[in-house]
Amino acid sequence: MGYTTSLLKNNGFEAVLKDAIALEWSLQETLEYIKAFNPQYIICEPTWVSVRDDKLLLDAIGNNIKKIAVGNYATNYPYDCLRDTGVDYVAVGEYEFSLLEFFRNNGRKLPENFVYSSKKDYKMPPLVSNLDLFPFPERDDTPIKFYNEPSCYGKNVVMVSSRGCRFQCSFCNIERVYGKHIYRKRSAENVVDEMVYLKNKYKFDEIYFDDDNMVSDKSHIEGICREIIKRGLKIKWLCMGDGFVTDETLELLAKAGCVSYKYGLEHLDDEVLKAIPKPIPSERRLGIIKKCKELGLRSYVNLIVGLPKSSWEKDLKMIKDVINEDPDFIQIAIATPYPGTRFYQEAKEKGWLISEDPTYFDATGRSAISYPDYSAPKIEEMFYLGWKLWYRHIREKPMKLKFYFMSEMKRNGLPSTIKKTMAYFLKSL
Repeated sequence: MGYTTSLLKNNGFEAVLKDAIALEWSLQETLEYIKAFNPQYIICEPTWVSVRDDKLLLDAIGNNIKKIAVGNYATNYPYDCLRDTGVDYVAVGEYEFSLLEFFRNNGRKLPENFVYSSKKDYKMPPLVSNLDLFPFPERDDTPIKFYNEPSCYGKNVVMVSSRGCRFQCSFCNIERVYGKHIYRKRSAENVVDEMVYLKNKYKFDEIYFDDDNMVSDKSHIEGICREIIKRGLKIKWLCMGDGFVTDETLELLAKAGCVSYKYGLEHLDDEVLKAIPKPIPSERRLGIIKKCKELGLRSYVNLIVGLPKSSWEKDLKMIKDVINEDPDFIQIAIATPYPGTRFYQEAKEKGWLISEDPTYFDATGRSAISYPDYSAPKIEEMFYLGWKLWYRHIREKPMKLKFYFMSEMKRNGLPSTIKKTMAYFLKSL
């Protein structure tokens, strides 16, 4: 959305990006803003789990404003999206330049990836191979203060240096959005130019690279690090990577100002990782946490309970083993078979799905799957147990608690921080 807005503005169109979720606008506030701005078009991203609420909003806007749906749901189920949300058009796949094409010809000729009531045939658009063609994304219409990655210290700003990933995990929907499995990247010079631009324009503590997997291409991540070092740029930053990262790359990250490494471990069990599949070498799974400690990097580990081939015993062992290595952050999620993914197809074929209604997925701590030997209630119980074990662990880590407290206070002030601290303290009990 940010790239689309900048692209349209740079080509002479009046465009604005308002993230009503981040801004915490009510339905009424959102409608009032739309009425005051009075646009000809609205580009929106309905989702499977929110489609009913999305339709309420879109219906309330009225028919005078044309609506274009984009994103994951629109790409995977364009006809359902067209029917169930009441939008006028659906743009499938990577949509920035196709939207520019649409507005340049004033909607008289639809791009090949558009679906319309009288145009049901479509093609996935060609992917942009040179990501340097994109302008820097819009960040002022919805200010950066409304976006904060919790593993960052204080206030942060988000960047993206690449699209795609070297893995093909069965639960991931990246491939379903882009139409094919391909990794694309920006040049190191272009990435560091944006870092300099951000430093000169905004006040923040750290940059968070929210790539699907920033270390997919060794030459890409190391090229960015060397460019940062060459320019003598002093900016703290962190990134999302994977368990295949080498010690050599981690050392270069630390030299270039990276302060935290976040990676998708998912699990420790060989059988589970093979089923996903995500064949992370056994020595790297927890070895990354140890290496990060040596380098003074914070480590952030993503874990999933309820994956295929898992069990109560395997998930509990995985969580305990990770906590024993003392990472700085963990994220525990329940394996969710989002429509369009291979995991969804497998779950459907093998009878694991509790419901085919995607809105069923829209609840924290709820499992949408149930295995014969690992039921949904047990998976949900494991999810909450894992978090309790983590809260109990960090309760005895004063330096971690200080980091969390000071970081939250810098972002949201003392009253909000005290309130959140009490909530986490109660959870730890």
